[in-house]
Amino acid sequence: MFSKDEYETDNSETEKREAEERARIMIDAAPFCTFFWDKNLRIIDCNQEAVKMFELSGKQEFIEKFAQLSPEYQPDGIPSREKGVELVGKALEEGYSRFEWMHQKLNGEPIPAEVTCIRVKHKGEFTVTEYIRDLREQRAVMAEMRKAEIAVESSKAKSDFLAKMSHEIRTPMNAILGITEIQLQDDALSQSAKDALERIYNSADLLLGIINDILDLSKIEAGKLELIPAQYDIASLIHDTVQLNMMRYESKPIEFKLDVSEKVPIMFTGDELRIKQILNNILSNAFKYTQEGSIVFSVSAESGSDNNVNLVFGISDTGQGMTAEQVRKLGSEYSRYNMEANRKTEGTGLGMNITHNLLNMMNGTIHIESSPGVGSVFTVRIPQKCTDVEPLGREMADNLMQLNLASALKIKTVQINREYMPYGSVLIVDDVESNLYVAKGLMASYGLSIDTVMSGFEAIDKIREGSVYDVIFMDHMMPKMDGIEAAKIIRSFGYTKPIVALTANALTGQSEMFFKSGFDDFISKPIDIRQLNMSLNRLVRDKYPQEVVEAARQQKGQMTGGLNLQIVDPQLAEFFLRDAKKAAAILEAIYINKCRRADDISMFIINIHAMKSALSNVGENEASAAAGKLEQAGREKDTKYILDELPTFLELLYSIVYKFEEKEEKQKEKKAEMEGDITLLKEQLKEMRAACSIYNKKAAKYLLAELKKMTWPAPAEECLGKIAGLLLHSDFDDVIKVINIYLQQIDEIPQ
Repeated sequence: MFSKDEYETDNSETEKREAEERARIMIDAAPFCTFFWDKNLRIIDCNQEAVKMFELSGKQEFIEKFAQLSPEYQPDGIPSREKGVELVGKALEEGYSRFEWMHQKLNGEPIPAEVTCIRVKHKGEFTVTEYIRDLREQRAVMAEMRKAEIAVESSKAKSDFLAKMSHEIRTPMNAILGITEIQLQDDALSQSAKDALERIYNSADLLLGIINDILDLSKIEAGKLELIPAQYDIASLIHDTVQLNMMRYESKPIEFKLDVSEKVPIMFTGDELRIKQILNNILSNAFKYTQEGSIVFSVSAESGSDNNVNLVFGISDTGQGMTAEQVRKLGSEYSRYNMEANRKTEGTGLGMNITHNLLNMMNGTIHIESSPGVGSVFTVRIPQKCTDVEPLGREMADNLMQLNLASALKIKTVQINREYMPYGSVLIVDDVESNLYVAKGLMASYGLSIDTVMSGFEAIDKIREGSVYDVIFMDHMMPKMDGIEAAKIIRSFGYTKPIVALTANALTGQSEMFFKSGFDDFISKPIDIRQLNMSLNRLVRDKYPQEVVEAARQQKGQMTGGLNLQIVDPQLAEFFLRDAKKAAAILEAIYINKCRRADDISMFIINIHAMKSALSNVGENEASAAAGKLEQAGREKDTKYILDELPTFLELLYSIVYKFEEKEEKQKEKKAEMEGDITLLKEQLKEMRAACSIYNKKAAKYLLAELKKMTWPAPAEECLGKIAGLLLHSDFDDVIKVINIYLQQIDEIPQ
């Protein structure tokens, strides 16, 4: 028999053994590596997960080879043995420690891990239980997530870069296309010059198309391309699409046929611009790859799902055709097929890829049938919401199919009927001088009163000082203050007249953005003269009474397209030039003095009145009217109006003076007489230096123009070239330095 004490002791030992056995079973069942250290930091046991994690033969191998299950050094450069002793010792002292550790298999394969050490009592002594959580899977997931993040960041960076580059590229393209259009309006151009300018224009237009393709593809890849639905009429869509493609490829011996169903409804809601882009891409390819034969463009409609109508467009050609493999790849690769045969074909090869993506966005489809050497047939179906079920009818369909395509011209500007609007006024805001030049040139034939400024700050100052314009054309992207911010500030003054954004950045959803920011419209840069013409007609002409518009039309007819030097008496022209230059010099001086001298106002009235009459005598009615307004301001002693408007008037006056300069023969005689006249050159340069010292850019530019009419030795020509570049950016101090250096060089030359 056991005594009570012996029974309790035996029972206690049994419970301890059972508890230890339960703990061992639980540890062996743990899903992560677990093992034990004794107080001397020797491993006394481990679980099966430890054996499995390090791919060992058993627990004994784990205990014996544990030192080999860590690299010699941890990632932070500390020896593993030294660092391990410290961290396990910390757990023995403080009861707990957690840290990251780099383990390894016996073959050297790394195992990143999270280690947790907990102090526990075992057989009456403190030991450490260590738990190792394998981080390989977690690190792999995190690495994949980071890759995805990097891909998204990269895509965004690429899209942002292309958007910015689009603006940077479009700015010089605006100048190229705009200046070319301006020059093509000159009827005096020789045919060879017109041909050369047309080639420049068409090449620049092609380059702009490539830029647009790259930008669209970037937006598609980034998921940022948006459809902007609006109501449109199908007849205009067909007309515009056909005319554009015929203008591009009218020189090819191809018969073009248009087949329009009379049953097609007249009005739809959808993204007309993107539908045109789809059709233009397919038609463009048909024309590119068809050298002879015919191209047929058909338009019909069929019932669709969800009360929609499927627009069905068919484009067939007798061109090169494609194999089944080429058809399969079409739209999935960024390149043209049969590169050897088509190496001279214009374009990027991105068009069909963009077409497929746009159709997917519209829930549309495309079906292609093609045979090499025979041709291709493209059938496009696009579901659209029908907003007017009335059909086109036979008459409208016939009119569309009988378009006089042969009369389509390559340069679109000649198709524009520009209204003469001397009653209108506009302000152009752009930080690039060449853009201002282009915009002014494109609007010159309208007879508008045009002001220009080179920043949003200057535009705000104009409005704050009371200036009012029929339209403000505001560049979207400018340094320090962009067009959107400037427009908001102008609107905060209560200014209600139209503001139109000029944007070289073809952003998605831009119409909504501009309208919310206080703009009434926007025009893409390079400026499309058709868009500009529509804006001017809508925002200027249509806002004035009909009698004012009719009077301007009659005035234009009387002017026969502007000043005609041939009908002005030569002696009258001579008198006008002499009077204008004299008056301009006096008016310049009055402006420089800011009307502060006692007799400035009286002298101003006398000279501006003289110019009003002189300008009227030579047919410059617009400038004469401007002089009349200034004369009235002088009589009312309105110096603010005089100082605001006089620079613009002087610029206009100088431009008229230039038009009256002697013809080529007299200019040549003058050049011959004055060639090499260093004394004159020195005098003119000194006058220019004086003008620059008081920041009088107009006077300096006038003197420079006078000097450049003459022939000078190479060093002088080089000097004038430097001055022209510096004046362009208003670097007056540098102009003075260049003049001083050159005058010193002249003085050192023996006379």
